[in-house]
Amino acid sequence: MKYDTYTADDFLLDDQFLAYCRGNDQEAVLFWEQWQQANPPNLAAFREAERMYGILSGQQPRLDNSLQELEALIQQQPTPTAAPAPVLPMHKPAVLKPGWWTVAASVAALVLAGWAGYWFWQQQYVTEVTAYNERRTITLPDGSTVALNSHSSVRYQRSSFTESARTIELTGEGFFDVTHTATHTPFTVRTNGPFDVQVLGTTFSVQNRPHQQRVVLNTGQVRVSFHDAQPAVTLQPGQLVETSASDPQPRQRTVRPTLYNAWIRNQLVFENASLIEVVWTLKEQFGIPVRLANTVSGNQTVTGVLPISDPETVLRAIAELSQLSLTKTDHGFVLSP
Repeated sequence: MKYDTYTADDFLLDDQFLAYCRGNDQEAVLFWEQWQQANPPNLAAFREAERMYGILSGQQPRLDNSLQELEALIQQQPTPTAAPAPVLPMHKPAVLKPGWWTVAASVAALVLAGWAGYWFWQQQYVTEVTAYNERRTITLPDGSTVALNSHSSVRYQRSSFTESARTIELTGEGFFDVTHTATHTPFTVRTNGPFDVQVLGTTFSVQNRPHQQRVVLNTGQVRVSFHDAQPAVTLQPGQLVETSASDPQPRQRTVRPTLYNAWIRNQLVFENASLIEVVWTLKEQFGIPVRLANTVSGNQTVTGVLPISDPETVLRAIAELSQLSLTKTDHGFVLSP
């Protein structure tokens, strides 16, 4: 019978053998079970082909049983008698054909290398960054999106998006549209500021700047947990919680969310914003030095809607709204009376 001379490679290329391994063809299963009972001379190669199929198909190989069976079969084989060594021409060196165990070892090494490479790939961080005056939307592995404002970044490990958890880190400012999953997988935004944000499926914005940290909820529900001993805060749509470098105590209030994510519509919206806050916003948006003259009060307020364009145009509009003059110097811009 032709199968009695098959190597492990031959078995793995045989459709009937593959059907036996998959167990989806009863005739093939019956045939190969009867073939094994006949104790063919290459049963060891058959066992190795079974083991290799298990590795390649992702099944857990029964190594202990396979090794015991192989050892028993090898011991049953008659010891070959020594034959005189053939005289080989010097210009044609002998080439030894690798045995099935060499092929098996190579396949196992490739499988292990593949798993190691996949594990390493899963542990790597994906980082997305925007420059000054750049806004960009990123789609995350679960289908959620984050719109990044100017001078911002998000990063996440590929392995941090699973059926049990989704985690991302934010620096700067982002607007999140989180996809709800069938398994209700929580979604967490971590910051290096005072808080983290946990959600299931919702839309909200997070600001994590050096001078101010803020969460504004548009839809759904979020839970803001603080890194210190402060109690967690649950927000409803239209609510805001914020802290600042000058006042780390969390403050919660009801607001119009569209005022705080106008940047995704290429707008800067100020509603009774202090000049200090305006200057901070412009520095983060454009990355340019802006300062107030000593005679200008930082508590003066500004109200207006401005399109995000070139920095000098925006600054001149701010100067007009606040009835100030704008001066360009070698070190940036100055707002003065």
